Amino acid sequence: MTVEDIAVLAGAGLVALATARVGPATDAAPHRRIPSLYADPASWLVLEAVDELWTACPDAVRAAPETTAMVLVSTYSTIDTMSAIARAVPGGRLSPLRFAGASASGPVSLVCQVHRFRGPTLVFTTAPEQGCPAALTMARHWLRTGAASQVVVAVHDHDSLRGHEVRCVVVGAAPDPHPSGGPR
Repeated sequence: MTVEDIAVLAGAGLVALATARVGPATDAAPHRRIPSLYADPASWLVLEAVDELWTACPDAVRAAPETTAMVLVSTYSTIDTMSAIARAVPGGRLSPLRFAGASASGPVSLVCQVHRFRGPTLVFTTAPEQGCPAALTMARHWLRTGAASQVVVAVHDHDSLRGHEVRCVVVGAAPDPHPSGGPR
């Protein structure tokens, strides 16, 4: 399942409010908007995708970042930084900032910091085919329980030939076709 499939999930209780796709990006150094903050290149790409997504959202969605949740599905995650740390270990000099940037949740943390999302977050470090159904289930749960008013679902893929790509969608709860007390 991919982000493109989310649009057909209205029967599953979700509705797409906006979508975005960024990439494929080369492995060139990403644009760093916060010079003093270290983040993995994948984190900057996820942020770029959510930036694009967020500007495409309706005003009512953008007005509620404090109730926006986020789920990321990525097999690749911050492996560039993890690999750089592993290569630097024999030299004995490592910046503690590199460890923070290597966290699998680093991309979500950067997005939440910049966009001020304060809803729940989750990272699935698995292939999109396995992670997307679980991510959508979690999004639906957060929406139904009121833990979030909308959920950003992002999928980060990496292909050694094409580079990195991020697809994302903001989902909201689909209107209930059978409101309480209404005819069925």
